[in-house]
Amino acid sequence: MMKTVLVIGATSPTAQAFIALMARDYPEVNLKLFVRNLKKVPAQQRQKYDVFLGNASKYTDYVASLKNVDYIYDSVGGLSTGPYVKLLLRAITEAQAPIKRIVDISAGGIYGEYLSGNLPYLSAVRVQHPQYTHDQLDKLPLFKNSGIPFTIFRPGLIQDGPETKIITHGPEFRTIPESEFAINRDTFARAAANALFNDDYHNQSVSISNGKAL
Repeated sequence: MMKTVLVIGATSPTAQAFIALMARDYPEVNLKLFVRNLKKVPAQQRQKYDVFLGNASKYTDYVASLKNVDYIYDSVGGLSTGPYVKLLLRAITEAQAPIKRIVDISAGGIYGEYLSGNLPYLSAVRVQHPQYTHDQLDKLPLFKNSGIPFTIFRPGLIQDGPETKIITHGPEFRTIPESEFAINRDTFARAAANALFNDDYHNQSVSISNGKAL
């Protein structure tokens, strides 16, 4: 039976890189694209994949979108997205959806891990957006308590570029150097696929950045 990945926030640049990787390297996997604005979905993707029109802030939309889904790639962004994870996990539990793995995109800097010299760089998120930081920190215990296998990725600066090797650190690593701030979208997409299908980074929250060129 064909595997299906629900891609939440499918029109974001990060999700689009993941969709492109899936089409290229995992053509046997079906995608269901969860989007708020159908017009932003490329015409080719509308023809090729199932498209679910929904709002990531609505519990009932999550429930409806989970039918026949095996994996979830959640790339919804924004400062108000923290509570959305609670809705998603509640929907999975109450719908008894047999989800094998969730990859969730969080934010770099929430543990104060990104530093540049004596001045905080991405870690400024902790000062500038304390409630958002609190919500993102809450994700790890929420996922652990759910019992659903997961990986949380905490990228630094997401940018275009060719794939590289992958560098990851757990929350206990608090001195990530400036050379590891960046992560290419294609490298990020590869890490997400490895987490979903190869069980990489099992039940972990990891920062992720570019390693050596392939």
